[in-house]
Amino acid sequence: MPSSIRSLSASSASSSDDDQAITNGVKRVLVNGDAKKNVEPEELCDPGMKSGLKHLYSGKEDKKGRYQWQDTIPEDIGDPAENAETAKWALLVRNVKVYNDPRRVLAIHSIVIQSPLLKKLLIGVVKNYPGVTVGLNRLEFSGRFEPLIHRWTELQAAIGALGDQTEDDRTTKAHAHLLQDILIKEFKTLIDTSQDMKSKRVMTYEHLWTLFQPGAVVFARQDGQETAMTLQESKYGVDAKGAPCFWLICKYVDWDGARFGSNKLNLSIPLYNGTRHITQLRVFPLEYHSDAEALRARLIERGAKAELLAGPNYKAYHGIGWRMGSYGTKDKHNVTGRIVIDTYGWNRFNPSFAVFVTPLTQKDPVQSISESGGEDSGDEGDGEGGDDSGMPLDGHFADEEDAAKHIPLTTEQKLTCSPLLRGYSLKSKLWLNFFVNCVKEIEWQKDAFDRLVLPKNQKELILGFTESQRKYRESFDDVIEGKGRGMIILLCGPPGVGKTLTAESVAEEMKVPLYMMSAGDLGLDPRRVETKLQDILEMCTRWNSVLLLDEADVFLEQRSLHELERNKLVSIFLRVLEYYEGTMFLTTNRVQTFDPAFQSRIHISLDYQELSIASRRTVWTNFLSSSAQEHTITKSQLENLARMNMNGRQIKNILKIARLLASRKEAKLSHDHIITTLEVTQHLHNETQFSERNRGTIYQ
Repeated sequence: MPSSIRSLSASSASSSDDDQAITNGVKRVLVNGDAKKNVEPEELCDPGMKSGLKHLYSGKEDKKGRYQWQDTIPEDIGDPAENAETAKWALLVRNVKVYNDPRRVLAIHSIVIQSPLLKKLLIGVVKNYPGVTVGLNRLEFSGRFEPLIHRWTELQAAIGALGDQTEDDRTTKAHAHLLQDILIKEFKTLIDTSQDMKSKRVMTYEHLWTLFQPGAVVFARQDGQETAMTLQESKYGVDAKGAPCFWLICKYVDWDGARFGSNKLNLSIPLYNGTRHITQLRVFPLEYHSDAEALRARLIERGAKAELLAGPNYKAYHGIGWRMGSYGTKDKHNVTGRIVIDTYGWNRFNPSFAVFVTPLTQKDPVQSISESGGEDSGDEGDGEGGDDSGMPLDGHFADEEDAAKHIPLTTEQKLTCSPLLRGYSLKSKLWLNFFVNCVKEIEWQKDAFDRLVLPKNQKELILGFTESQRKYRESFDDVIEGKGRGMIILLCGPPGVGKTLTAESVAEEMKVPLYMMSAGDLGLDPRRVETKLQDILEMCTRWNSVLLLDEADVFLEQRSLHELERNKLVSIFLRVLEYYEGTMFLTTNRVQTFDPAFQSRIHISLDYQELSIASRRTVWTNFLSSSAQEHTITKSQLENLARMNMNGRQIKNILKIARLLASRKEAKLSHDHIITTLEVTQHLHNETQFSERNRGTIYQ
């Protein structure tokens, strides 16, 4: 192969195949204008047909691009520019005419690498560069020659490392220098300008493409979070409003509820004038960060934490959570409290915003951006792993049972792992996007159940039943599968005696989520109540949580002939309750109005009496000892307080006000502070006690 370049200009005759396509037609037999069906093969066969082919050639072309076909070769056709002779050259350089540029008349259109030795050298230079396959017989570069410009440093190093010990080495070096010379001649100004700006850590909008190499790790802030992603493709275009911008398609690692995979994000840099510092761009290569190594360490550590949180997790959270609003905005919520991290549940209950990923082992095609661009989207679930409509290819989500079997993430995958977690805020009762770094471990109230003021045998009964039900619920079943596996516990009694606290203490002791539900969470529209109730029960079953339906009177009250709408609510509740598989606490202080149908569905019913003197003493002691604030209350004073007829909630409120009063005076909490508070609020307690005495006969 000659160590030289064969240049071809655009004015040369273009190559064309000798043959035009000849189609194997199907002959149709028409009967009364319709195709005759079931024609026998011998009927379609013409005995005079020749075994061969006939070439037809394009003749004159009209204004609409339609040809007149002819059976003779056009007289004005020339020989192809690329032939057996040009195939002998190491490089083919195609040139085109340049207009409106006084500095030159020709520009390189494309370069074809034909030298096997040069292609072998380029294997290491453009390795893993998207869209380049070095092993092809004809390796062609065109356009802005991005692979060679992006890998210019690697190309220079590879050429500099060439030796001349063997004939192949010397030939390779000669071919490489030919390529190097032609590139320098054509792109010297571009390369020098780009390298100069990179060294000064600035870049112009025109030369942005030289900064972003496909496969590089880029840095951007998404929702205020430091984020690293892998650049897949970049190009100039326009945004959704038609304004010029530079688009970047980035990939990151995400969890879809069953496996880790890759997802895509479209980011853009709007048009700007002059030079701009690289770190001031909305997206820039991570290596230009002022403290790149520390940043990498932080992101890898965060990715490792995200990997540990894959699958359902019950955690504490302190920070911002968000979800997409009705008008495409991000509605932010301040979340402080317990959350359940559950991407599989997110997909189940938020199918419009479900997360789909491409498996990490699968090579997915490059998703190109059209010239009109696309929206600068920062939210999850671009439909990756599914079709353009955002649906999974097989119509269902990945099997959750595989969640614990995922292949551990590599360091680079942890680096580009999403900072987002999907889960449910138990306090806000909302499905939200959470941030990994705001997730905390739960500080369990270890003595919550011990401090519960209930008879010991009653406490053991509640805890024993709930723990056993969770452990062995699969062994309990009805005639119908999935029916009757739950445990329903009714807690009835006057206010402030510890009904709600019982459910809270059981959940804390078992270290499971507590879902507190009230009539307000479900609404009063029977058409929506059933769907909401089923969703809540399914969520609680998934999380092995304790469900507390506080003040359940509206759903448990006896049905009548005159309240048809409320009757529907009770009927819905009765039916759905049969299929609940978890533990449910119902609290009420109106047990006399229960519908009889509930009696057979309740497994344990506990009656809470008004607090005795001993119980009130325990409550006072518990609240006084739970505060870090010092007090001067003696045993005799505590005994006097215990004799006052108050429930637990009233005692807590009195102490809360008394502590504020003591803090205002910068003194220790004393008996006087409590008495002062009681005197101020005495009218409220008198009214409460009067009404409680009137209702007291219910619980005798």
